[in-house]
Amino acid sequence: MKHTALLIIIAMISACSGSNVDYKKIAAFQENSVPELTMDISDTTRVLAIFPHADDETIAGGLILYLKQKGAAIHLLTLCEHNEMRMNELNCSAEKLGIENVEVSGFVNNSWEDIMNNNISFWYDNKDSIKQTITNKIQQFKPHILITYDSEIGGYGHPEHLVSAELTEDIFLENSENPGFAPEHLLQITLTDELENFLVASSPAYEPTKKMTGSKGLPAPDFALDIRQFWPAKNQAALCHQSQYKTLNKFYIVYDEENRDNHINAFSREYYRVMER
Repeated sequence: MKHTALLIIIAMISACSGSNVDYKKIAAFQENSVPELTMDISDTTRVLAIFPHADDETIAGGLILYLKQKGAAIHLLTLCEHNEMRMNELNCSAEKLGIENVEVSGFVNNSWEDIMNNNISFWYDNKDSIKQTITNKIQQFKPHILITYDSEIGGYGHPEHLVSAELTEDIFLENSENPGFAPEHLLQITLTDELENFLVASSPAYEPTKKMTGSKGLPAPDFALDIRQFWPAKNQAALCHQSQYKTLNKFYIVYDEENRDNHINAFSREYYRVMER
């Protein structure tokens, strides 16, 4: 009851935050030429989402809810360590998204100051350990589908996003001819060019990461998923992460009830780069 009251208060506080948003303009950033995601999903399908932080799973919330609706079993591997409050938020979010199992690896979760100073030596020096952790989970769960950030810039330039995505992609590609390797699809979160410019290009880590990697930005999407029916549950999952509300609001992963319909229609799709074996 207390948790529900806090969510209501947060929503009320943010009620005016969307009042000056040009939702019609944002809706025009959607790319209708990107084909709709089509995959054979059943109650025998297993899905593993691999992200470094508690709250990252909400970015792919529409996809996770879509796969769950189709009957898939979904596990989440969260790589970074989190305190009790963040863990409670993560478990709340997982419940809203229908995630059946959450595993937390406990790797170093760097501060934003360290990230901006590129002082995240653990993630660079311990790639073998991180990669083995991901491999172990894949071998144990045997998922058919993997979901991660993109391997170009890590969403908006976050190096922990990038490293985790790169390692997951490496595992997927290295096992392309391995008949015992279960994953058949790797889905990486991405955006259209206009949404990229609108949502993430202003992040202070965006340009430095592009320069460091030599990337031109997020990969072009192969498929889009209409998530309008899933937005209410995605919003509730995001609202579980009270400690990260400011960031999630900045990237439009939460909405207030006053602007609910406008928000859902403006951010009607999630976009993915899809790799297949």
